[in-house]
Amino acid sequence: MKKQERIFLCILALWLCADLLTALFAEIHADEAYYALYGAFLDWGYYDHPPMVALLTHCSSLLFGGNLGVRFCTTLLHAGTLWLVWKTLDEEARSGPRAALEFGIIAASLTMLVVYGFITTPDAPLLFFTALFFFLYKHYLTRPGWPLALALGATVAAMLYSKYMALLVVAFVLLSNLRLLRDIRVWCAAALALLLFTPHLLWQVQHDFPSFSYHLIARNSQFKWTFPLEYIPNQLLVFNPVALALALWLCWKQSKSTDLLERAGIFTIAGFLLFFWVMTLKGHAEPHWTVAASVPMLPLLFHTLRKEEWRKWTYRLFLPIAILLLIARIILCLNILPEKIGFSGKQARMEAIHQLAGHTPVVFVGSFQSPALYRFFTGEETTALSTLYGRRTQYDILQLDQDLQGKPCVIMGKISTGLDTVIHGTPVRYRRTDHFQGTNRIVVELNQCDFLDGDSVRVHYTLNNPYPVNFDLASTEFPVSIKVVYKTKEGYKKYECPITERPSLYPNGWLKGTASFPLLHNTPMVFTLYNGVCETVNSKPHILAP
Repeated sequence: MKKQERIFLCILALWLCADLLTALFAEIHADEAYYALYGAFLDWGYYDHPPMVALLTHCSSLLFGGNLGVRFCTTLLHAGTLWLVWKTLDEEARSGPRAALEFGIIAASLTMLVVYGFITTPDAPLLFFTALFFFLYKHYLTRPGWPLALALGATVAAMLYSKYMALLVVAFVLLSNLRLLRDIRVWCAAALALLLFTPHLLWQVQHDFPSFSYHLIARNSQFKWTFPLEYIPNQLLVFNPVALALALWLCWKQSKSTDLLERAGIFTIAGFLLFFWVMTLKGHAEPHWTVAASVPMLPLLFHTLRKEEWRKWTYRLFLPIAILLLIARIILCLNILPEKIGFSGKQARMEAIHQLAGHTPVVFVGSFQSPALYRFFTGEETTALSTLYGRRTQYDILQLDQDLQGKPCVIMGKISTGLDTVIHGTPVRYRRTDHFQGTNRIVVELNQCDFLDGDSVRVHYTLNNPYPVNFDLASTEFPVSIKVVYKTKEGYKKYECPITERPSLYPNGWLKGTASFPLLHNTPMVFTLYNGVCETVNSKPHILAP
């Protein structure tokens, strides 16, 4: 083994140890607890993301408990990511003096590349499989053949199972080398990727495309000038200001490069940054959405900074940033950062809630992160209720609240009625009940519309009870009311639907009713139920029109 290879493996071993220590001592982020919930219920898809992150947390939990039960496999994948990027470099560049050290310095200065070495999110496997994709693509360019083509197809499927934006990586690589479209092996690789991804697509069909609806529709918002203006500062933090500035300059300077691998990297970096900047016209773009560009950015920076006239800047600019990130990693392990940053204080808060609730299940209203954290830190039974004012989550697919219907529980969150208390410095409201009756799973179906005139409508609806126990419309503890709600730019417009009969609906029982209310043209409406605790969305959105 060459000297630089031995040095690189030593650096990689030290990096892996640092990731493991950080993963062990840095408090779990709320999103990671949510992904741990994914891993406890393995499936071909989830409300927010494809299933690769669930597989990571599931496999980690088979080996460890606590933090490493969520993060262990992520640290291994990250080591694999760095090894693949290293192997994608030219052999001559890897064998030069101090090549491994300088590669490590540059990699350690890329902010989010460092962070995803110990935090489990869908971006961690995306980085690994993107690195594998570029590694295989490099070899395919020099000796194209069926084994490499099929390996590329399987890798593309794995990228898609990690995060949907993997499509952008493939698209930009194809744009950089359009001759690939004339290669039958490439089309067969695409067919293999689609075949392997089919189980997830079927899951989406079975669940009415929740992920696509959320990412393509629900995340859209009214344009604000802050969206495009904050995008560049956010990207400076994702990569680090020096790396981003240098990478953009290199993309412009070497845009006509004839090296196909280098062109693929340039197209991917510039494409990601430009694509998500354009996306700010329809809503906020999360800073980390561009993190996959770190994979081609690292070789681009490395090859430039290895030149004699550039090498000094590795130590003058990139090394100080790497040291600052190392210090930040140590501070993260000490759990002394403000709680709002997301890496401290959550365990104490969840344990305080546990003291309040005991072993009684806790139902959190309007928050999907709180029950995930409560489950992770206490191991107790818990679930979430989505409301009219929030979004649907994986809890709406799991429907764990069905098991709590009619049983004792503690309801906690932004609820209409209850007791006020302070938990770990935060005011909260809670309510105890011996016979919980939620409304999240009640289904209201629109059967018929009678348009009375141009400004009003009468709808005939059916209210269905899918719960395994009776649903009491006449409950005094959880009184039920039905409303029609329009969501307009000015806010919510609500109209009561009086219930003349209030029977106790048996499991799978139903009740028919009618409601008359003003007609708002071209405005979606939904049926909502209110049980004295929160308003829930109980129908699909409808746009009523004569």
